[in-house]
Amino acid sequence: MSQSHDPAGEPEPMTLQDHTRNIICLSWARILGLADDELLGTPSRHEVVQPEGSALSFLRLFGHGILSGPPEAIRRARALEDPELVQERCLLDLGRRHGPGARSLGTSRLLYAEEPPSLGAPDSGAVSFEPTHVDSVLTDSPADDVTASGIAEASWSAALVDEDTGAGLGAAGRSVWAGMLADIRVLTIPSRRGAGVGLHLAAVAAEEAFVEGLVPQWRASETSPAGLRIASRLGFTQAGTQTTVAFG
Repeated sequence: MSQSHDPAGEPEPMTLQDHTRNIICLSWARILGLADDELLGTPSRHEVVQPEGSALSFLRLFGHGILSGPPEAIRRARALEDPELVQERCLLDLGRRHGPGARSLGTSRLLYAEEPPSLGAPDSGAVSFEPTHVDSVLTDSPADDVTASGIAEASWSAALVDEDTGAGLGAAGRSVWAGMLADIRVLTIPSRRGAGVGLHLAAVAAEEAFVEGLVPQWRASETSPAGLRIASRLGFTQAGTQTTVAFG
């Protein structure tokens, strides 16, 4: 179910080509249960009513504002403008008024690539598609980081391996959304962070996505400058943001 009205605020810059934007909008419309063309027209506010207990989310995409969540939370949110709902604190306050146990999952920038990244071979390490190498990275990483990365459940994964020791340095995972977007995540073991491991793994994942005809998607937390740096180095362009509050 959805409703729409004129949004507040200016649309975000549209620097991606029309064809790419259409794929992104169609994918998100299907993910959210909207009509296929609902995010292709004039920017507007949309509502997607979810069962009680579902997360409360505000997606800003090419000027469209999409509010998704329980009925009462959506009703409360109607009094707020898009620039307010984008803010993590505002959405969390709204969630706390709706019910106990509300917790913020943060705000992520949504970025997309139209061209394969031009990045040379890593200074050290070799790419491996062996599950055992990916598993070793997950074992050597903090449990919270492993859970947040989602790589253990990803349909595609790869690792960067030290050629001398055979130890895993980092891993990348990719999940396909709506059959068109390749959602890419990376994880580097603590001792090798800041050494470019995540950058090269993200490049590999993006290249593989293009081979399969998918549009690479990168979700960078606003609290993670490293994630934004990787996106910038690989030529990703921001299309919007998503702020989410979970319950229970």
